[in-house]
Amino acid sequence: MIATFINSFILFFVTIDTIGNLPFFLSLTEDAKIKKRNQIAVKSTIIAFFIMITFAYVGRYLLEAIGVSLDSLKIAGGIILMFLAIDILFEKRKKRREKRVEEALDENSYEDITVFPIAIPFIAGPSALTTIILLIGNYNNFPEFQISVILALVAALIIGLILMIGANNIVKFIPKQILHATSRVMAFILAALATQFIIDGIKASFNI
Repeated sequence: MIATFINSFILFFVTIDTIGNLPFFLSLTEDAKIKKRNQIAVKSTIIAFFIMITFAYVGRYLLEAIGVSLDSLKIAGGIILMFLAIDILFEKRKKRREKRVEEALDENSYEDITVFPIAIPFIAGPSALTTIILLIGNYNNFPEFQISVILALVAALIIGLILMIGANNIVKFIPKQILHATSRVMAFILAALATQFIIDGIKASFNI
């Protein structure tokens, strides 16, 4: 269960892109007072959590209803996560997020940006949603392991929340080069985990 927690935590930490979210969060809330910024961070994290938990269980049944097996989902999910890792490594994801920030800054209501784009898709993005469906589905017959997955999600979200609350100081005192390097190391780990998902899916599909 500890190994499940650690693997799940790494996956959530990378797919949510906790570190990469910081500059975008600051850009979206730069005119807000500290108290308001913290409220946005808390609300968006809570909303993202419920979205991901709902998607984990409802999404799986929806896939079963249309005849998509968990093994197929592992292969597809692994490919998606691999593309995500490549995006992070080559900073393509960063450019897309910068564009979303520019669009969101045109809106004056902080309540609007709490849900979109902070909760969705910055925190609960397609990759994070794919990840939780894969992990929960992987332990369909083992509820105790599902608890480890959910606890890992909560841990990743709490760390993300702490980083958002302390974003000003973090960006001020930690060089951007270190933040970028950390993101890329985590992306490399994500690529390895994505490869394992693909291998497991292929083995199960073809009874290898």
